[in-house]
Amino acid sequence: MCLCERDCLPPTPLSDHPPSPLTGRVWLVGAGPGDAGLITVRGCALLERADVVVYDRLVGAELLTFTRPDAELIDVFKTPGQHTLPQDQIHDLLIERARAGKEVVRLKGGDPFVYGRGWEEIEACYLAGVPCEVVPGVSSAIGVPTGAGIPLTLRGKASTVSLVTPSVGKGLPARELPYAAMAEMDTAVVLMGGARLEEVVKGLIAAGREGATPAAVIQEGTLPGERQVRGTLATISDVVHDEGLRAPMVLVVGPGAGLPRLDVNAPAAGFGPLVGRHVVVTRPSSASRQVISKLRGLGAHVIDSPLIRIEYLEADLPGPRSDHDWMVFTSLHGVEGLVRQLERQGLDARFFGTARIAAVGPKTAACLEAVGVRADLIPGEYRARALVKAIAAEGKSGERVLFPCGTLAVDEVSDGLTQAGLEVHTLHVYDTLLQPPNDDALDAFRSGVDAVLLYSPSAAKSLYSSGVDLDGVQIFCVGPTTADAARSAGLRVSGVPEVYGDEGMIESLLEMAGALRGPDG
Repeated sequence: MCLCERDCLPPTPLSDHPPSPLTGRVWLVGAGPGDAGLITVRGCALLERADVVVYDRLVGAELLTFTRPDAELIDVFKTPGQHTLPQDQIHDLLIERARAGKEVVRLKGGDPFVYGRGWEEIEACYLAGVPCEVVPGVSSAIGVPTGAGIPLTLRGKASTVSLVTPSVGKGLPARELPYAAMAEMDTAVVLMGGARLEEVVKGLIAAGREGATPAAVIQEGTLPGERQVRGTLATISDVVHDEGLRAPMVLVVGPGAGLPRLDVNAPAAGFGPLVGRHVVVTRPSSASRQVISKLRGLGAHVIDSPLIRIEYLEADLPGPRSDHDWMVFTSLHGVEGLVRQLERQGLDARFFGTARIAAVGPKTAACLEAVGVRADLIPGEYRARALVKAIAAEGKSGERVLFPCGTLAVDEVSDGLTQAGLEVHTLHVYDTLLQPPNDDALDAFRSGVDAVLLYSPSAAKSLYSSGVDLDGVQIFCVGPTTADAARSAGLRVSGVPEVYGDEGMIESLLEMAGALRGPDG
């Protein structure tokens, strides 16, 4: 057997035994170039049934609306040079969840095998004895130019296409692109080349490509925030710089980039009651997928910019079965954090024992029900103060309360219950970290934002400390507690919906749009 034949054989799995009946399965699913409607039917069906979805930055939030309400959504936040989880830990995560009997979707932007490290992930699963299947996706190399009205091939003018990226993996030696070969191709498509755009342009010209060759750059292709600039190979890097485009972007060099846009997909005025309104949603993306989808359906341009980041903590549970009289939950993260700790300690819903379960609202109650626990008490008004009042009315002095919460949880719950005579044990199961607006949001604030949606006191503090220009911006808070924190931080609150939650926030935006609409609107 020759060396090349041997190296092309699949590696031997670590176990010759078939997967355990409890072993789940991993699917590497191509999410497509960005627009949620461009995922394959097969990929969408897998998202709808998955127990766990592991996704990265290039996956649009709207795609996550296809998942089950109880699905575990894990954001590994992969961007060039910045990963929440290193690649080997992503492998471990996929294998661990599958070995626990879960159906796992690894959702990857574009196609898993086009600059997506898909082979590494399927190989890791194979070596671990975990079944894995690849579901192709529309690569951004093809989908983004096509969506932007730029043909890569033209009869009689362009029949050859090169696809390259100047980006190399972390720890790998830098390499020069094959500019001579690219210059001979009719069309060149360059992915992940924003940071080295000027270098790529100079390399192509030095290799003999005419500076007058048409060129285009598309940012956030197929998404609502898509931007496109055109020029020539000699001018395109200056145009991109002047217009402020940034990653993710696709460079196309060739005859198709010089054609006028004739397709009906060209950006139009849009429709819907929120058309033309720019709305910043500040909640963590995993919790915002439904409201983002609804707002876009109403015509809004939505900027997804979480101002807080949740990190779940390890906490010491009192034992396999709690002896508390009450367990109180004021957020989805409190439920998720406690459930994760139960899993770490090999425990299950029996931990709740005979405790009465109180939830601040129906969404928190639904999160509990997804793990087999039904809330005994939900206040008529979905806020901390009303929850404390309801528990105090039904509880007895001296009863013990377990309160799983975040490190920045307001004292209203613990202090209120203590004043009512109950004994409160606070259990920190997650940390709330403030983070500034992302680049998309900063651009939007500079060019003009109509509204910001705040869902927590921490997000209010983060927005104020960011220092962005909020002149003329309508700030809507999900409830009175968040509104009080926003006002205390120095923000001008425009409104608090009568019904606390996403539906109320959307209703507030619709009222804003109606109030701002001109007399002829």
